[in-house]
Amino acid sequence: MDTPHPSTHSVKVPAEVEAFRDSLGWHTTRGRIMVFLQPSASTDSLRYGDRLCLHARLSLPNGERNPHQFDYRRYLRHKGILWQCYTDSNSWTTLPPANSQLSTLNLQFPKATQRRLVERLRRTALTPTQQGIAEALLLGWRDDLDPDTQRQFRDAGITHLLCVSGLHVGIVAWLAGLLLLPLGMRRWARTLRGMVQMAAVWLFVCITGMAPSTLRAGVMFSFLMLGDIAGRRGTGLNNLCTSAVLLLLVRPGLLFDLGFQLSYSAVLGIMALMRPLERLLRIPDKGLAWWLPRKVWGYLCLSTAAQLGTLPLVLYHFHQFPTWFLVANVTVVPFAALLLGTVMAVVLTGGWPALCSAATALLRLELEGIDALTRWIGTLPCATLDSLYCDLPLALLLAATLAVAAYGLHTRRRWTLAAVLALLLAATGYSTAVDLRAERQHTVVVYAAGRHWAAEYLCGRTSYLVADSAVAADPAVIAYQRDNLLVHRRIRHTTVLPVGARWSDSRCALSGHAAQLGKVRLMVVDRSNARPFGRYAPLPHPAAKPHCDILLVAPGCWADSTHLAAAFRYDTLVHYPTQALVVAAE
Repeated sequence: MDTPHPSTHSVKVPAEVEAFRDSLGWHTTRGRIMVFLQPSASTDSLRYGDRLCLHARLSLPNGERNPHQFDYRRYLRHKGILWQCYTDSNSWTTLPPANSQLSTLNLQFPKATQRRLVERLRRTALTPTQQGIAEALLLGWRDDLDPDTQRQFRDAGITHLLCVSGLHVGIVAWLAGLLLLPLGMRRWARTLRGMVQMAAVWLFVCITGMAPSTLRAGVMFSFLMLGDIAGRRGTGLNNLCTSAVLLLLVRPGLLFDLGFQLSYSAVLGIMALMRPLERLLRIPDKGLAWWLPRKVWGYLCLSTAAQLGTLPLVLYHFHQFPTWFLVANVTVVPFAALLLGTVMAVVLTGGWPALCSAATALLRLELEGIDALTRWIGTLPCATLDSLYCDLPLALLLAATLAVAAYGLHTRRRWTLAAVLALLLAATGYSTAVDLRAERQHTVVVYAAGRHWAAEYLCGRTSYLVADSAVAADPAVIAYQRDNLLVHRRIRHTTVLPVGARWSDSRCALSGHAAQLGKVRLMVVDRSNARPFGRYAPLPHPAAKPHCDILLVAPGCWADSTHLAAAFRYDTLVHYPTQALVVAAE
């Protein structure tokens, strides 16, 4: 159902099931699954629309295994995918195509075009990092983007350049209209130009994978062009709402897609806040000397309005904010059309080596400039505010504050100022209540961390992380499992304690493999101390059995439960946890 996405250990691709076989034979069915294939020479040749016969066992995707962890199962469910399966290279084979089996074969041409363009960019003289940026700019293809590049763009506040959105659709429409500008401004020329622009826009939307943001921009642009051709242009808010209703009627799951939410909130923020912000500074409309200040102020207002529109969602989902986003948006975004045009020139001139080399050299120069700028912004003080607390009630209060403020800027009514102050006061009071609650917390969390183990004691705004040697050396190993929990629990400082060490203060004590976490006593059995609990080891005398509230058997350690029960007195046994254990420590 999509272009295969390779990674280090597997090739991931969503698929639509046509039939399955059990002991009674084959049964036709319909549903979507996520398939993970073992990388091999066969997976390199897979294309969108290929039919496979898999021998695999379906399983549920991973849900929220730790508190506030990303729920991959819910994410897939919103995309209509309920099951997943893993197969090795010997458990699947390709089947002949069947014209009536897949309802999406009409997208084979755009998907094949997307893959050819990606391969053409990979054959250029661009560095791997520059290839990843060019692929994301032109096609929304993010598989080749390295984490450092994504972090640079995120800290600079221009991540939207790497996600194909309305900005890219507008640039494509502008470039298509620019080519037909010599036709003049007569009615038939405007009609022809509008039809060509719509065709170019929808071809671009299909090639880029029909992301929610590009679908929104394509539908809105089509409404705009059709109204212009008919001589009846509608309002921007009507176009925005109509496009949202149409997309949700076709794909209701888009309502839960973060790209859909960010795209519409950004456009809504621009519509609601850009004009009032522009009126804050009056710049003359006439005179060549005022052209540059007017453009810079317009870009500042546009970027600020879009950032404010997406602020509640950004804080709620990512808990961070790029402080210097205006610097990057004013310096980089105005040249996005030139950058995207250069990438198009590189892929269109692939058959002419001289032209392609010249376009590639220009693109390398542009990308080096963007890289230098984003790196410089990342070195500025407080480039990114991290670990910002924002739950659902706080996000709703912030969104209501922005909505009332926008209404007040448009209508100039005095009561809106009082309403904004009241909402800000409510948000401040709620944040204070959350902080006071965090000051009184005493909780022990034993993480479900795969091959590693870790237990964390949350005591007020401080935490103590007791973990194996790998996690103690680099806590980022389990950042995926614990970072969101630390933000929601308002933790400011973490003390990392490797098992086997000695530590003691008024709230936590660690001695070897035993830890006192508040009123909870934790004991760990790992490979270094599991030998006495083997099958043939002598059992200690019942009177000498140590008592603990939680007995944690480390992953990769064999320990028989019967012998553990004879060797320890414990209330809870944790062995290869598939779900985090959360207990009160006071």
